[in-house]
Amino acid sequence: MHAEDASMPAGMAREWPTLGVVLVLLALVLTTSGALRRADLFFFDLAQPLLQESSPTRIVLAAIDDASVKALGGWPVKRKDYAAAIDRLTAAGVGAVGLDVAMPNRGRLQPSGDEPLAQAMTRNGRVVLPLVVADASDATALTASAIRPVIKPATPMADAAFAIAEANAAPDADGVARSFYLREGAPSAVYEHMSVSLLRASGVPVPPCGEPLEREAQRWFGACRRYVPLGPAPSYASFPFVDVLEGRVAPSLLKGAIVLIGPTTSTADTHLVTPGRARPPLSGVEFLAEATQALASGSLVRDASWVGQLLFSLCVLPLLCAAQFALGPRAGLLAALALALAACLASLVLLKAAHVFFFPSTAAATCLAAYPLCAWRRQEALLRYLGEAAASAMAEPGLPGEFVTHRRAIDPLHRRVLAMSAVIARLRRSARFISEWMNSLPEATLVVASSGVVMLANRKALGLYPSDAYPAHSPPRPAGRLAVDVLRDMTASEHAVEYVREALRRLTGSDGAGVATEGPVKAGTSAGTNAGTSADDNPRHDGFEPMNSMEIVDGKRRSLLIKCAVVPAPHASDAALIFHVADVTPMRTAERQRDSALRFLSHDIRSPQTAVLALIEQRRHAPAELPEARFMELVAHYAQSALTLADQFLFLARAEGRPPAASTVDLALLLGDAVDDLWPQASAKHTAVRLNAEPGMLVVADAPLLRRAFANLIDNAVKFGPPGATVRVTAGEREGRWAVTIADNGPGIPADQIPNLFTEFFRLPSEHPAPGHGLGLAFVKHVIDTLGGQIHVESDVGHGCVFTLLLPKKSGAPE
Repeated sequence: MHAEDASMPAGMAREWPTLGVVLVLLALVLTTSGALRRADLFFFDLAQPLLQESSPTRIVLAAIDDASVKALGGWPVKRKDYAAAIDRLTAAGVGAVGLDVAMPNRGRLQPSGDEPLAQAMTRNGRVVLPLVVADASDATALTASAIRPVIKPATPMADAAFAIAEANAAPDADGVARSFYLREGAPSAVYEHMSVSLLRASGVPVPPCGEPLEREAQRWFGACRRYVPLGPAPSYASFPFVDVLEGRVAPSLLKGAIVLIGPTTSTADTHLVTPGRARPPLSGVEFLAEATQALASGSLVRDASWVGQLLFSLCVLPLLCAAQFALGPRAGLLAALALALAACLASLVLLKAAHVFFFPSTAAATCLAAYPLCAWRRQEALLRYLGEAAASAMAEPGLPGEFVTHRRAIDPLHRRVLAMSAVIARLRRSARFISEWMNSLPEATLVVASSGVVMLANRKALGLYPSDAYPAHSPPRPAGRLAVDVLRDMTASEHAVEYVREALRRLTGSDGAGVATEGPVKAGTSAGTNAGTSADDNPRHDGFEPMNSMEIVDGKRRSLLIKCAVVPAPHASDAALIFHVADVTPMRTAERQRDSALRFLSHDIRSPQTAVLALIEQRRHAPAELPEARFMELVAHYAQSALTLADQFLFLARAEGRPPAASTVDLALLLGDAVDDLWPQASAKHTAVRLNAEPGMLVVADAPLLRRAFANLIDNAVKFGPPGATVRVTAGEREGRWAVTIADNGPGIPADQIPNLFTEFFRLPSEHPAPGHGLGLAFVKHVIDTLGGQIHVESDVGHGCVFTLLLPKKSGAPE
């Protein structure tokens, strides 16, 4: 990526630290201010049913309800009734008793009840009484900033109690009572919560509270705040107080239990607002029972420290920033929602496993705030970059004659969309022009990047793939593949691969094994190469040395000329190479035909003509030495030889110079016509030509040329065979193809001469009894190759030879 292309990513990269700092500050402010505490408490209320656990210590509530108050003669309940109930509980063997009734003064209506109550408490020995904290409406109260005074129970009861404790509930930020302090009071006098005293009285160990006291607004000091998980149903057993007093509760239900006695009547003034709608507001003693049950079961929840809360809120930021940086808009939104949900799940897991409340709202809010912030900054940077890039692109010159329309809009986003639409339209026109230009080139063309990968390829390039290399599907698209692999598939030559590597080495300047292309390169057994005699007029680029063209002959005997040119670019890594692969087979064929024609005219045609002229000259100067009959015989022989040679050359030139006029022909009929054509020659030598072929052997071929090829082979068999011999011509099926066999009884062909039989103007040694002109078999070879067939020669010197032609069947022909 170049400097001008990196402006947008670099600008975004500079904003990510700023975005991270903003998110950290947001988490810090939300954690410190507690602005989302109501949301955290709502989350806690949803999770409360999952946090409750069973306890080995049973909690029983002796509820002073409306029925009990009515049965006992009204409120307040007489203290002697409390004494009788405590004695009943003592007899049942309860673990401890919590009398949640304020008794700051001695009895006024029935003073005689104080002593029996104190004696009953003494007999039990595990009765816990509450103390009273004066509220602001008390006439004796101090200012709001002072510590609230504490009022203890009256002396007889206070002396007999196991402990005097506070039984307060601490309202949370939403005014709902779901928590309390394990320790409360002034620094000089600290009291434990009544639930702690009850557990101690029953012999259940309670972990000490090691947290320092903290000032609670408009109250006093507290330490170790704990949240009580409240379920939809009470976690304790409840009986009416009058039933306990009169012994209607089985002692087995009370033995070893912590029994709380307190008012639940509708006239009691200690009802608390508690979370959830499934349960009515709880009275003070009911909340105390829930707190004691939670403390005994170990399900109380404490909130994490301020540092822990902050770290919990910040732990999602690395993943959050990474997700927003690496993901798109939709995935980024899903990632932010997933991380917010993960923070809530992590808080729930910590609540359940460690009973520590890490408030999740700050982390969730940070996740949800990060997405719009990131989207906003991304949109701003993207719009700015697109606007600048579009303006820069439209300012550059386009294709000549290109018509550019300027459309305006009021909306800034719409303006940028219109600008980018214009740029995209220009790019599409340029891409379409380049594509059509590439495909209109007359030769196969590849555009190769400096990395060696093909960027563009035209249709001519696909035409050079071997048709039988990919029978199941079309050839692979060159674009996106390595140029060395593409050229190897096209040419089946390692010389072309080395040519590409050398060009890439010169372009990039890296070390690599190149291939020398100066001067001619010999052809190999299956593929040959020829370098051009002069370097192409390639432009130099950063020291790129122009390369000579290279000509190779592939496995299909096509002559392919490869050229290379460089596409310069401002940056070396953007430079590219253009490879042209031209099929010069027709040109090379024309050159060979020209050479053959020159050789034919200069030697083969001139020889009989020169002989005729010599005979005429001899006849003119010495007629007696050359009788007229002998003269006419020799002239006719040389003229016939010249005519035969000319006919064979014309047939060969016609076969090589025009496309075959393909049609469906029957081999049996075609062979019959060829045998008939050779009947005069065979009769003159008393040679029998035996044909064995059944009709129905269909092939697609140029009938006159194939008939002439058969006739040439039969003519050779008759000409080179002895008089009175037999030439056998058979046709049948072999290995899924039609096989035509022509066998003679001639002198045979030496094995070392068979590879040269089908070369133009090749003749067997002169001692052969009937030398030919060397064009007939070359013609046969060309015709059979054009049909996709093969020729096999088997010969035994002195015993004749066998020519076998293998021809492909017509599609749909009978097997």
